[in-house]
Amino acid sequence: MSARTLPLRSLYIFAVVARHGSFKQAADELCVTPQAVSLQIKTLEEQLQLSLFERHPAAISLTAAGEQLLDYVQRGLALLERGISDVQQRQQRLQLRISASPWFAVHCLLPRLPEFEAAHPEWDVLVSTSVRFPDFERQRLDLAIQWGFGQWTFTRKQLLLTDDKLLVCAPSLLQQGKPLSEPAHLAQQRLLCTELSIELWQQLLATLGVDALVERQVLPLDSHAGLVEAAIRGLGVALISVAEARQACADGKLVAPLGDQPISRLNPALMPGYWLVQREGAEQSRPAQALVNWMRGWLKEHPRAARTSLSDP
Repeated sequence: MSARTLPLRSLYIFAVVARHGSFKQAADELCVTPQAVSLQIKTLEEQLQLSLFERHPAAISLTAAGEQLLDYVQRGLALLERGISDVQQRQQRLQLRISASPWFAVHCLLPRLPEFEAAHPEWDVLVSTSVRFPDFERQRLDLAIQWGFGQWTFTRKQLLLTDDKLLVCAPSLLQQGKPLSEPAHLAQQRLLCTELSIELWQQLLATLGVDALVERQVLPLDSHAGLVEAAIRGLGVALISVAEARQACADGKLVAPLGDQPISRLNPALMPGYWLVQREGAEQSRPAQALVNWMRGWLKEHPRAARTSLSDP
């Protein structure tokens, strides 16, 4: 028997009859006639092809099959009651839905989120991660923290953290025969990137005046960690966050062939970052604004904080 044809009403009546051991007492509780209860049980037995009760002149008792079924029915009814109660309670609680870039979620938001949840136990905070910009309407989001240049068509957005990049490669790449001592040499190199940073390579090469076929040269990786690993293995040239790139250079894993110069020095517009984007009307949401103010508080101390943006009301 499939879930679509489960006789839930009859199973509930069966549980009531079993609890009372009487059709009449069950009928009194259910506000129906004993005949109606007896008919429901008979119909249920026919549907299940099981004998559930022994009928005696003055009483009824469960059969072995009835006792076994009762255990499942009681547990099932209790689970349904608990599920309905949980859903009702959740509907009565305010929810805050957030989407975050994986790096920001892992390194910034999630480690501190228990602090916010402890301060506001009356709210449910639901966090998802996404590399691409999320669908606010479909996911019913209140806000998102996404990597990019703030190019999205939302009016409420602000830069939280900068993500300046340094052009680096593995020392072994410089020994493979292709020169890499000036920007023009980038036209002969494989360009490592993530899906979202292809545009960054295009803008950087345009700023440098390099005539390159970016679409043919790029090798998109599915994560930042994959990008760093590919660079260390000498698979191409990469644009990596400044602090991480400098540490890898200090460790001898990477080098900066064109000099230790973050790309924002060439053009400030080249510097991406992590942006807070809020849905229209989010300013009316107490949970959303509480979270925004809470994040502003501790992000001010972050070494990559966009300080002028975070000081805005």
